[in-house]
Amino acid sequence: MALIECKECKEQVSDKAKSCPHCGAQVKGHKVIKQKKWHERTSVTLCVAAILIILAFGFIHVITGVVSPFGLPFDIALKKSFGYSETFVNAKKITAIPYTAAKIKYPISCEVLQRKEYVESGKVFETRIKHELQGNMKKWQAEFKKALNKPEQHWQDQLKGETKALEREPSDAEVYNNRGIASAKSGQYETAISDFTRAIKRIPGLAEAYYNRGLVYVALGQLNQGVSDFTKALEIKPRFTEACTKRGHLYFAMDQYDQAISDFTKVLEIDPMCAEVCFSRCIVYYAKGEYDKAWEDVHGLLCAYRISQESA
Repeated sequence: MALIECKECKEQVSDKAKSCPHCGAQVKGHKVIKQKKWHERTSVTLCVAAILIILAFGFIHVITGVVSPFGLPFDIALKKSFGYSETFVNAKKITAIPYTAAKIKYPISCEVLQRKEYVESGKVFETRIKHELQGNMKKWQAEFKKALNKPEQHWQDQLKGETKALEREPSDAEVYNNRGIASAKSGQYETAISDFTRAIKRIPGLAEAYYNRGLVYVALGQLNQGVSDFTKALEIKPRFTEACTKRGHLYFAMDQYDQAISDFTKVLEIDPMCAEVCFSRCIVYYAKGEYDKAWEDVHGLLCAYRISQESA
């Protein structure tokens, strides 16, 4: 009987032994076979299990932030088609933003939450969120105006025109513009629109007449015509900040958030310290669900306030 050395424990083992009596390593012929560890023996099983788990996520949505009918802190919904888009659905994150923003960012998640009845239908969801947003924004706007300590300005006071007397040539565009202002201030809105239109026909490049007519259209609730007139005024005078600001507010009222942000940004590029416009853009970011950018504007407002206090 010959002896060989166990490569595991370095002890002498009979060449006829099937395993080392000292460490349990297997012996085959004149070679000592190393005994595999548990994770080496189960590696194939683990790989197969991991692949099956990954594949399973392609068939289900995992909904977090809810309590399932079984009392679990999550729920599972089957996907309509295989894929990994929006596998994990955070219900709290989605219901915290406006429905329009949620549909853009999380279209599949919104459909899943509605299918599982964790959120209302689109119209009900949108109405509830809008009501909450409007309540918050009205409160913030009131607090902001109070902080500015500025008197409330009526829209008629924002009409633009010469302060000279009207006794000039009846065909003068400025005369018609001023007549339109007088009509608007007295509540004769249709007459005002007619006068501003006459002024524009005489001087097509009179941006103030377009701006004034836009204000009257807004007062009558004709928002699209207001947008059109403010746009024309900006084509004539690209740095007409009042027209750009008014158009931004109209876009916001019409739920066209990207256009509103673009207009407010243009105004801030011309006047970075305009607190009112910075606040308006902050509100639009909030309504759109882009809270990080809204906070950036809040910090911008604070900086502008500090600068104004230091220069005062």
